This record gives sequence, structure tokens and C-alpha cells, in this order.
Amino acid sequence: MAEKRMLRLGAFMRPVTIHTGSWRYPGAWPDANFNFAHIERFARTLERGRFDAFFMADHLAVLNMPMEALKRSATVTSFEPMTLLPALAMVTERLGLIATGSTTYDEPYHVARRFASLDHISGGRAGWNVVTTSNPDASRNFGRDEHLEHALRYRRAREFFDVVTGLWDSWEDDAFLRDQESGVFFDPDKLHVLGHEGEYFNVRGPLNIARPVQGWPVIVQAGASDAERDYEKAAQTKAELARRKEEYKTALNNWKAETNLDDVVDTADVAAIVHSWTGIPVMNLLEEEMEKLLRMEEFLRQRIIGQERAIEA
Repeated sequence: MAEKRMLRLGAFMRPVTIHTGSWRYPGAWPDANFNFAHIERFARTLERGRFDAFFMADHLAVLNMPMEALKRSATVTSFEPMTLLPALAMVTERLGLIATGSTTYDEPYHVARRFASLDHISGGRAGWNVVTTSNPDASRNFGRDEHLEHALRYRRAREFFDVVTGLWDSWEDDAFLRDQESGVFFDPDKLHVLGHEGEYFNVRGPLNIARPVQGWPVIVQAGASDAERDYEKAAQTKAELARRKEEYKTALNNWKAETNLDDVVDTADVAAIVHSWTGIPVMNLLEEEMEKLLRMEEFLRQRIIGQERAIEA
């Protein structure tokens, strides 16, 4: 029997609609773009209609268009997404909450903290739409006379993504003991300092919020250029590497907990015992999986560098 396929429905909101003239539709609420009561009603309706996600696009400048067009557009005023979505989390139960976060006009620590907070507040429903910001007018709102050129924005975005996801891995899932009797709030061995030093960012970490409910919030990337598609593949590769590593680690640690062997002190020891008993080179398999994914990531990285050089030339 063929596997049952499900249609996933996402509503593209800004935060009400993508059509700039929708406020004029007969019977529409003309102030809906900036009226929380209406937006709450829309979110509840989407959830009743079995939509999977509320996707909020965001802009860091008034849209660059002729005044004759701009004066007819409701997009000139809307809520800041990371203020709106936690409020919507309180009035919905299952609806995914996705917001745009710029890698050009923000800092990785801020983005990591905001989306981790939203993931906890919503019970694991947060999503980050990764954008480099294409509107050149945004630069003038952040102390820059010129918009960063395309290749530079994407080099910065890749490092930005690595820092954000690294910060989300600051704490292991079970790091917080909260043992009132002993007075120990967290296990220091399950805290990881990022210590990132890169071309664009130096971020020590760790993030001062527990690991997101989902591990990482859902990552959304909607670019259509070769560089954007390769960026998305690289992001998926890193996510897959992290997922497989955690699966192996969890399985081995579960086995370790069940054995009650005093001489087993870490995952490598467990792997060695499993190897000796079963002949299965568990640690080698893990390393082979990681190396394969890392080779894929390096291939994509070199391809992207080649594209950037072509763009710069």
C-alpha cells in the first residue's frame, strides 16, 4: 500500500495578507494589518482550518515603490514579528509560528535567543525564515549608506546560521537538574561554550536560555537563486549531521544507562563494549556518517565560493 501523503498548508501573512490593497476589499477590516484582535481572529481561523503554519514576512524599511502606489498600501505599518508571534502563541495550540529574521541587519545572539524563547513559549512551534534582506533602503535604517552586495550577504548569512544553530546547542536537553535538595540547578558537563571566531562574528556563548523544545526551530529558506539553493542544502546538511549525531549518542547513552556497568564512563566506552560483544564498529559507523555529511557540506561550500567569485568578477 502506498504511503499516505499529507498536504501541508501554510498561510503567508504580512501579518494579514500579501496583497497590498486587500484593506479595500468589500467587508474587509481596513485596519487589520495593525489590529491585534483581527490578527488573533485570523490565527484562530487558520488553526480551525487545519493550517500548519502562520508565516509572517517582515520588512526593515518601508517598501521601495512610487508614492502614488505606496500611499495605497497597507504594508507601511505592521507589528514587529517577534512581538506579535508570542502573543499569537497564547491564543493557539497547534499552529506553527514562522517569522523572518535578517542575517544582514541583526546579530546571531539576538536571533538565537528570540527564536529559542518563541519555541519555549509556543511549546515547540517556532520557525525561522532565514533572509539576507533584499531591500536596499533597509541599510539606511541601520547606519549604512550602501546595501551589502549579494555575495557578501550570503557569506555573512552562512556564518550567521552556523553561529545561531551553535548557540541553540549550548545546552543538552537534560542539562537542567533543578535538584532542590542538593541545590544543583544544572549539570556543568552538559553546558557547551560555542567559542566561535569567524570572518564576520566572534561569539563566545553559551546562550542564556535552555535548548529549544524542537532542538532547533524549523528553518525556512525561500530563495530561488543558485547561491540561495546551495545555502539551503548546506543548512540541511548541517541539520542532518546534528540529528544523526544526536540519534547515535542517545541510543548509546540509553544502552549505557541500562547496563549499570561501573567501568563505562562515556559514549566511546559504550561503543567499544558493543563492538567487542557484537563485532559492530559503532563508533566507526558514526564517524563514517559524519565524514560523509561533512564531505557533502564541503562540496556545497566550495560550489558556493565558486559562484560568489563568478558574481564578484
